[in-house]
Amino acid sequence: MEKRRTTRAFGLAAIPLVFSVGLAAQAGDPAAIQQRLNSQFKLTRTTADRTDIVTAGDVVQLHQPGVVMFAVDSPVPPTNVYKGGKMGQGFGTAMMMSNPNTQQRRFVPEEKCWVTRISVQNDGVSFDLYSDPYSDVRYYGTLKVAFPDKKTVPPLDTFMQTVAEVLTVVPPDDQASAAQSPPAGNSGSGLDLAAPVAGRYVRTDNPSDYVDLAPTGALTIFQGGRIVPGAYLVQGDFVIVTSAQLRGPLRCRLNGDTIVDPHGVSWKKVGDAASSPAAPAPPTAPPPAPMQAIAPPPPPADAPPPTIAVGQTKDQVTAGFGQPVRIAKVGTKEIYYYKDMKVTFMNGKVSNVE
Repeated sequence: MEKRRTTRAFGLAAIPLVFSVGLAAQAGDPAAIQQRLNSQFKLTRTTADRTDIVTAGDVVQLHQPGVVMFAVDSPVPPTNVYKGGKMGQGFGTAMMMSNPNTQQRRFVPEEKCWVTRISVQNDGVSFDLYSDPYSDVRYYGTLKVAFPDKKTVPPLDTFMQTVAEVLTVVPPDDQASAAQSPPAGNSGSGLDLAAPVAGRYVRTDNPSDYVDLAPTGALTIFQGGRIVPGAYLVQGDFVIVTSAQLRGPLRCRLNGDTIVDPHGVSWKKVGDAASSPAAPAPPTAPPPAPMQAIAPPPPPADAPPPTIAVGQTKDQVTAGFGQPVRIAKVGTKEIYYYKDMKVTFMNGKVSNVE
């Protein structure tokens, strides 16, 4: 776990397990990146109209906020670009997102989806993503993990760490229940489970500094009353660390029950993090003052329940049931989605109610 130009190990200004990958820059091989990705991600095949899955591949988990997908009936998928630790969309995608007729969904970290295609390009790698149904609608989009330098292909291991910041394969044992529970680590993707490495590691030359590695893949650094949260993955003989307070993915060598940072400082495992004494909790803000009770409004006058029938107009439907939760256009049809009802219009009039 490294940090550039550190003068002492493991603080917020200089964190001992935070080390700078001081390797000379080497140009990577696009073919090697494509081969590694093909072996790491089993692709999903969909029907020609993208309405369903023909052959299921690996379920993947997103780790960054801001990924946008459009409904599969959209003629063009949105393009999301991840570069420098940030997610964004290009001008064309942003214009389509601003169109009220574009049915779209913004995904949050740890949500899951599928990968239907992987393409290595001159300036990055594009992943075509495909979602499970949400209210009977599937979504798709492109996620591009850009190279830091458009003119240089990064080394294979360095780029794979960047990919792991954005999405990883859900472990095979959890694929069937991926929608219900997040993975504890990655397996079958070049990344080993975190559980065997989990525990508390104490700095050998200063035992008051230590790091907790949780079996779930969470990491916490403790030093001088300060707490640095993050996450980690195990890749061969290295522990890969990410945190909002660190500069990108960081690596530290694993040697049995000892972790050695790039400065040569050793951190020895002394027990399980869960059974170790708890670190001091950060100060919390005082609870807000209780709000004054508000009297409930008077009950409304009795009125007959609204009804809906074939042939009614949109205005008649919204007058009785209010605005729908969502509106979808499929060819000449227009569908209003309510909490417990779906109304289909043809030529502006109700043709079906479900």
